[in-house]
Amino acid sequence: MKKNKHNLGKRKKPSKKQRAKVNTKWIIAVSTFLFSGLMVLGSTYAWFVSEDSELNHFVGSRLSAEIIEEFEPNFEWQPGLATKKVIQVKNTGNIPAFVRISLYEYLLTFKIDITDQTGNGNLAIASQEVLPTVDQKNTASWQPAVNVGGTYLYDGQQLIAEKAIVPNVLTGTEMYKFKESAREKTDLRWFQLNFPNNVYDVAPAKGTKNYWFYQDGYFYYSELLAPNEISAPVMNSVHLSPSAPNRFKGSLYQLNPMMDAHDTTKGLLSSWNIGNSGDLYNMYHGRLND
Repeated sequence: MKKNKHNLGKRKKPSKKQRAKVNTKWIIAVSTFLFSGLMVLGSTYAWFVSEDSELNHFVGSRLSAEIIEEFEPNFEWQPGLATKKVIQVKNTGNIPAFVRISLYEYLLTFKIDITDQTGNGNLAIASQEVLPTVDQKNTASWQPAVNVGGTYLYDGQQLIAEKAIVPNVLTGTEMYKFKESAREKTDLRWFQLNFPNNVYDVAPAKGTKNYWFYQDGYFYYSELLAPNEISAPVMNSVHLSPSAPNRFKGSLYQLNPMMDAHDTTKGLLSSWNIGNSGDLYNMYHGRLND
């Protein structure tokens, strides 16, 4: 994030109208990422998981919210076992807020050594470092490494990057899609996201509280979060499918949440492209003010 520059001398004081506009404008929450890169090594699928990062937040003049993540790293995984990844949102501001979350998946696979034609599926090892290299925590380094067969240093060996899936978060279209069949045609299908029972893609029974409603790439929280209040979880864990093929040895996988928050003004409907009808509209419109 760029730092604000401070002008020398006197600055014109904003009008009351301008200040009011600032106070009611929605602010996009830019999350930092939970780096849950998963490393599978050997026929036993031993997994390496990097440290968690809980700096997901945004701050406005009156509106502030933060992603809360509970992450339990696993270092010796077998296919089918889950990595705990509980995602919630906390209102850290001093006014109530509505929130929504989107999820972005990243995957990097490495070359397999097939020279002996025995099907052992061992990872291919480079004799020396090849630039640009893979930075596990920086997903922007993954595709450039794939383009030239760049390497990733792990346990003293240089693994060779082969294929990367890196979404463009700026388009707002490449996030995880809940129950989307197209995902089942990609390598991401082997990484199964486990959601709690309070996540819906159709309107739940009348009177249901503390749930997340999915629509068009976003999970919207049903409740207005009061200051210091924490939402119900939107996610519980991630696991590698028991039937994942051997070629996923060494894969790095990240699931990164991003958050938006809004005050209780009707501008939410246009800011979040909700429209003026449908289940999501019905969930919010009666609780918004001018």
